[in-house]
Amino acid sequence: MSKESYYFSHDYGSRNDPKLVKVLMKLGQAGKGVYWDLIEMLYEQGGYLMLSDCDSYAFALRTDEECITKLINDFGLFENDGEKFWSNSVLSRLDKRDSKSQKAKESALKRWNKADSNANASKKNANALQSHCEPNAIKESKGKENKEKNRIEEEKEEDFDVDTLDDSSNSILPKPNSWGVYSSMEDLEKVLLSHQSWQADFGKSLGIKNPEDVPKWISKFFSFCKGSGKSHEKESEAKSHCHAWTRRQIELGKNPESTVVAISQNGNDSEKPINDGSSSGELG
Repeated sequence: MSKESYYFSHDYGSRNDPKLVKVLMKLGQAGKGVYWDLIEMLYEQGGYLMLSDCDSYAFALRTDEECITKLINDFGLFENDGEKFWSNSVLSRLDKRDSKSQKAKESALKRWNKADSNANASKKNANALQSHCEPNAIKESKGKENKEKNRIEEEKEEDFDVDTLDDSSNSILPKPNSWGVYSSMEDLEKVLLSHQSWQADFGKSLGIKNPEDVPKWISKFFSFCKGSGKSHEKESEAKSHCHAWTRRQIELGKNPESTVVAISQNGNDSEKPINDGSSSGELG
């Protein structure tokens, strides 16, 4: 399952719920399937869907609008205020997931700070030992670095088993449509800049020592995309391209302050450096 995929708990006895039994009687198995599709869409959209878009939901789920409206109004499965509809159980479970997300974010920040502190301590120890026995000092330093790397990877696997929504669950942030598509690159930039735990993972994987440089690199990436005409619709695609682009800039010796984004004149995925006089392109 990808990092962008989430899940919700499903009680295995839910088919015996009196409300769903009535759905089965009135709308058949197809109606019950549409109900669970609506539940999935509520999770994707932060817990709320618009009543005015029922025709769109019907088209997306390959059913008719009457089936959608009956599920919303006739069986006590959803609440609505005349504008939006929701499920109280979905909202409750989203609140629990947000709480887990906050804990995961705090854990990621602690991990980052601890890893940086341990790395500095290891470097000092290695320098001290080198004055006595350089070969042994190098061997010990590598051993400490490998152990630290393995420990961080183990903690990473444990902490990211839960859904890490971070600040992306905030209602003021842009949200994708039912197909996971965002309306603009500006919306995607806001979402990536809000994902604290992803930024921590991003920075460590690229060897970025200063956490404050990570959002700078992200902003530089979106400036590059704007200038070169590159565009993405899905969060996973933008994250993947941002990671590859930033890695290439670091390999070329760039940093977020010195990199100058130039507007591409030929539409290719490259960035032309202005200040250093280099003739080699920077691949996006």
